[in-house]
Amino acid sequence: MALSLMLRNAGKFNVIGLAKTTAQLSLPFRSLTTKGVVSAENLKTLALIKNSQAISRSFSLSSVKMAAAKGNHTPLWTAERLLSLSLLGVVPAAFIYPSQTLDALLAVSVVLHSHWGVEAMITDYARPQVVGPLVSKAAHGALILLSIATLGGLFYIIQNDVGIANSIKQLWKINGSGSKPIAEDALEDCTNQ
Repeated sequence: MALSLMLRNAGKFNVIGLAKTTAQLSLPFRSLTTKGVVSAENLKTLALIKNSQAISRSFSLSSVKMAAAKGNHTPLWTAERLLSLSLLGVVPAAFIYPSQTLDALLAVSVVLHSHWGVEAMITDYARPQVVGPLVSKAAHGALILLSIATLGGLFYIIQNDVGIANSIKQLWKINGSGSKPIAEDALEDCTNQ
């Protein structure tokens, strides 16, 4: 019985839980029966038990808001993982076979992947309990605006320019046209002085 009482209070890491356990263990079982006489010492012990139950507190490692969160988040988690997995095929395909369709697929998947990643950071580090509800909502709103602007800019490049993959290929070719790297130009300027 003593072991079961200790195990029952093992989750309550406080002095009151320990005092309650020792008070329950020190109370003789026979003195609480209707047959025996209740002494003043036993009444004090009972009062201690009754008061300690009202004061005892337990703590949780998860926040109250997280415990009260509603909804099933499994489909979103699955969609995030599927999108991350699909990026392994979309990125090389967009560079091997550049087209507007693959560029659009690349744009949507990269922006959505980035949006979900930054949203997780905002949710973790800009909680309303930490920074206040206004800053938290402003951070989420700014993220939505940034994601929309990024997607719009990428679609503009796809429709009115050479496309995302070809733009990146052109950036890679800038240094390969025989011009010296910027670091060598800076080094020559330093040695000439």
